[in-house]
Amino acid sequence: MIVGTGIDIVNIERVERMMARWGGLFLSRVFTEREIERCQQRVRPSECFALRFAAKEAFLKAIGRGLRNGIRWTDIEVENDLLGKPLLSFRRKAREILETERIGKALLTLSHEQPFAVAHVLLEGKNDEGSER
Repeated sequence: MIVGTGIDIVNIERVERMMARWGGLFLSRVFTEREIERCQQRVRPSECFALRFAAKEAFLKAIGRGLRNGIRWTDIEVENDLLGKPLLSFRRKAREILETERIGKALLTLSHEQPFAVAHVLLEGKNDEGSER
């Protein structure tokens, strides 16, 4: 059963300006070390960072809490499987919230077209046996 959905759109040029102004401070506050490493290897790092920022915002909207109750940007990480499919992984407070709210799966899709990056997150709940509803 679907228990939450969130969508976010980010202006890639805005992320470029934030990177130029705040540099490593912005990156380390919002992104994990693996995300930073992965995005900095791309031809257009700002596009990669914008997609990940949108994904984190979409997840926060889907759980309906935003950055409250101790959750941090770096508690949410965007990864890719071997075929490039985007995946969300969670640690610390984000993982705790998923367990408390009985969320079994977080599905993510990303897209971009200059100057925008967009992300959509769909949350599926767990049934009484612990699998997805």
